Amino acid sequence: MRIWWENLAQRERRIVLLAGLLLMLVVGFLFVIEPALERRDALRGQLQNLVNEQAWMEAQAPAVRARAQAGVRGATAAGRSGGSPLGIVDVSARSAGLGSALRRVRPQESAVEAELEGAPYAELMRWLATLEDRHGLRITTLSIDRGSESGRVNAQLRVEPAPAGRS
Repeated sequence: MRIWWENLAQRERRIVLLAGLLLMLVVGFLFVIEPALERRDALRGQLQNLVNEQAWMEAQAPAVRARAQAGVRGATAAGRSGGSPLGIVDVSARSAGLGSALRRVRPQESAVEAELEGAPYAELMRWLATLEDRHGLRITTLSIDRGSESGRVNAQLRVEPAPAGRS
């Protein structure tokens, strides 16, 4: 290689050096700068989605609080549907359009544990309010995680019959 280099004229050496420098710049752009720019654009899109979701959740917070307070006041004995909590949870989830998201419903002593995957957030919130308002059940634990699609969540909850004297 050294012999080949020394046999080149000064002008040819400059051309080879410029071509090598240009090749390094092109490779650097294609393998370093362009992927970084694409990643930045993807992160901007994700950030905008998260900002939109946060704004929507903040807008829904007063309604959720109002429903939670109304659920505590509205769970009267007349509004209770009777039946086992296991049956109520299963049937009401399916009638609320959450049947495809319902992964597991397990009885636990006097409570019921349920897991939902990929449930539409709005339908889930309406169903939870229905459990408390119409069926007289109390949600004692609730864990909601973001789902794989926008507007969908994964949820784990524990439901117990509300105390009889509570209204």
